[in-house]
Amino acid sequence: MPRKVLVTTGATYPFDALIELIFTQRVLKKLSALAVTDLRIQYGSTPTSHIAYENCVENCYAVLQSTGINVTGFGITENMASEIRSSWLVMSHAGTGTILDTLRSPSPKPRLIVVPNPVLMHGHQAEVAAALEDMNCLLYSKSATEESIVSALDKLDRQFTELPQKHSLADLVNYEAGVFGNCDISEKHVI
Repeated sequence: MPRKVLVTTGATYPFDALIELIFTQRVLKKLSALAVTDLRIQYGSTPTSHIAYENCVENCYAVLQSTGINVTGFGITENMASEIRSSWLVMSHAGTGTILDTLRSPSPKPRLIVVPNPVLMHGHQAEVAAALEDMNCLLYSKSATEESIVSALDKLDRQFTELPQKHSLADLVNYEAGVFGNCDISEKHVI
């Protein structure tokens, strides 16, 4: 059965560092060891990100051939939900929309590793990612480094908690932070 990994870098603000990290020999070999057959890269809408993607594919051609991983890329799509549903793993730039779309995807849910872009919004992506990792909904690669990504890939076999469908992200984060308000999150489901 094909095993697809979707990598999202965001649609508008470039995160070329994530693309470059995915195409390191160590990460590609780890993905191959996890029986990944397809790697789908959403590189965003900037010309520099498309060039970064093309350069990575070209520079890693020999490694990609040795792993047998099929690589395709795209800038933006109207069908991101379909891309997510057809994936075994989503490695995301930690945008809240992608996180929620992945966590609320129908079963079988893709596993989710988030890699916050350190130059965005004073670390808001890291705060959301950390809260959801504390809830055991995803894996948070705390830095955009090869070591951190490989470490997250090593933990994919664990059981994750399903995100309750009826609550907003704000409710979930407030619950985990101890600010309960009207949020009753007593139902945690293991997926």
